[in-house]
Amino acid sequence: MRSDRWTFVAAGSLLLASCGAQTPSSPSQTWAQVKEQTSCEALNPADCTGAYGFLVTSDGHWASGPSPSGATRTGALTQGEKEQISADASLVAAGLGGSAVCERSQTVPGVADAVDLMDSLHGLTRVFDLGGTPGNTCYRGGRDRAIQLHNDLETLMGKYYPRPFPAE
Repeated sequence: MRSDRWTFVAAGSLLLASCGAQTPSSPSQTWAQVKEQTSCEALNPADCTGAYGFLVTSDGHWASGPSPSGATRTGALTQGEKEQISADASLVAAGLGGSAVCERSQTVPGVADAVDLMDSLHGLTRVFDLGGTPGNTCYRGGRDRAIQLHNDLETLMGKYYPRPFPAE
């Protein structure tokens, strides 16, 4: 609950900043942030990469946390990482007009992984959801595009998300 509140507060200010920068000639630049949140029932949350959330903003900054004690970590992506996530998020955002598509998948009980995208046209949208509906993985913005965004976020979490997550 705490990390969701943090996301919405951060998202509100980022979305306003992002919307102000839009021009009619750049509709693909509507995304403000993406956040990945995981759960690993069998692990201590501090050892579950993404359990406290991992957020990337369109200006190339990232943040992880907060933990229950309020600990967070922040930093900046490399230019190449920023360009890759921007391309991924822009493609997903461009396809958000449709509904979610779900497919049967092998899910592990107690394991979940979700990616939410905030953009100026659609607001906050869950674009990847593994484990939210047992036995299914659901996508919005295009299956392949959502998977690519998820995979690239997962790579960034592997690099920047501290494990174990610090208590302070």
